[in-house]
Amino acid sequence: MSDTHLEIERTYDLPEGGALPDLVGIGGIIRTEHQEPFDLDATYWDTERYDLVAAHVTVRRRTGGPDAGWHIKRASSDTVRHEQHFPLTDDADAVPDEVLAALFTERRGRGLRPVVRIATTRTVTRLLDEDGDQVAELADDQVRATRLDDEAPESPRTWREVEVEIVGGVDPQVAHELFSSLDGRFAAVGAGPAAVSSKLARGLAGAPAPRLQAEDKPDKGTTARVLVKRLRKLRGALLVQEARLRSGDATDLRQAAETALEIAAILGAYRPAFADGDAVDRAVEGADGLAEVTARAALAEYLVDRLPRASTPAQDELVDAMTRERILAATRERRSQAVRDVVAFLHGEPFLELLDALDDAVERPAPTAWALRSPKKVAQDVGAELKPEVRELVRAAVADDTSDTAAAREAADRATTEAAWQATMRARLAMDVLGDDAFPHALWKRIGTAADVLTERVRSLHALDTLRTNAAIAERGGEGTFGYGVLAGDRVRLAEESYDEAVHALNRV
Repeated sequence: MSDTHLEIERTYDLPEGGALPDLVGIGGIIRTEHQEPFDLDATYWDTERYDLVAAHVTVRRRTGGPDAGWHIKRASSDTVRHEQHFPLTDDADAVPDEVLAALFTERRGRGLRPVVRIATTRTVTRLLDEDGDQVAELADDQVRATRLDDEAPESPRTWREVEVEIVGGVDPQVAHELFSSLDGRFAAVGAGPAAVSSKLARGLAGAPAPRLQAEDKPDKGTTARVLVKRLRKLRGALLVQEARLRSGDATDLRQAAETALEIAAILGAYRPAFADGDAVDRAVEGADGLAEVTARAALAEYLVDRLPRASTPAQDELVDAMTRERILAATRERRSQAVRDVVAFLHGEPFLELLDALDDAVERPAPTAWALRSPKKVAQDVGAELKPEVRELVRAAVADDTSDTAAAREAADRATTEAAWQATMRARLAMDVLGDDAFPHALWKRIGTAADVLTERVRSLHALDTLRTNAAIAERGGEGTFGYGVLAGDRVRLAEESYDEAVHALNRV
């Protein structure tokens, strides 16, 4: 069992033997209450590559003080962290399974090892308001850090620092205003905000950390520079969405699908920009797999929102309540299963390999000569590949199918339409990265139109399949099926309209 809270604190560097500033009169602080010193002993853990440090995450096992246990801290800024606590375990040499599970993505599925041991003698001063309620806590720390890697120096590193932590429930903006006032008082005694606010970061100074060995950005004006910048943003969005999905929090499934599809589009369309090798090839496959499962989840979300109702009020009046409830139950179950499929994918090796490739592309870019050219030149190569591929897939999607049965024809129609939709969406997203300054604007616009049309057609075909399945179940149960027919007719109309628009779009690609 764990608990999570928001930690808002600022760390100050104070000279050895220096006096603490007088903080009375700042931010409602009326008096102070000093406590006896006590000792803390913490061992910090990370992967061999220091994946957690790179992700601004720390995990430690700490004894001593009021909050002994396992702690995970995720930093969103120098002063704001989300801290998760787990009970202290007897085995100091093994990370509990619950902690490992909570860190699965940040550690990239790798095992953890001790990297730093930090011993702290802490003297706490409670900062109180006029009612005796605590405003903040000041911790004056004497710190001794010992690296645990093979190249560690013989002597530990020592320093003094002061942490001021705001009590829970205070608005972050109010907290930052208080910190601004505190800065002045600390400056008056020759102290200031710490250049490095993390004890772990100070303790690790000089450690061989592969994830922290970043390379220079590619030159401005090159395709490589554009790709690195875009992939950095997409990686950040993906990690936020992944964390929400894994924890069961509300997630915009359509946005998650678009993020995954754009990553797949970039790795596919711009594959020559990245080094040859199986690692990148597997990452491309992982991106394709993630795009596929998130697309199914986004489609399921759409059906929950839209399928139970017709597109016009007059048609909607003809759908009875039982039909609507049956459809809603069926689409919700489909969405739940789709989300479970996404979460299962997030726990698999292909997803971790994709994250490794994104880390390398963003943190240690090694652009090829092809990628060091201008976006306009690269766009010529990419466009020459995308245009015929999209044209053929769209042509297959709108062609007449010759299968023997209606069911086979419908299944084939859905398959070819989905393939064309994926291709046009990927093409549009890949072109968006470099923009229509690089790609011909007319081509960019026509492929975008085809993507929009095929999106509507894919939705309509899946809606029809769902309606037919549920109508058949209702008929076997002796229920009326008129409402299903109304909704199906509405969807047939939308599918046929999108078919005609798709044919028109094909002729312009």
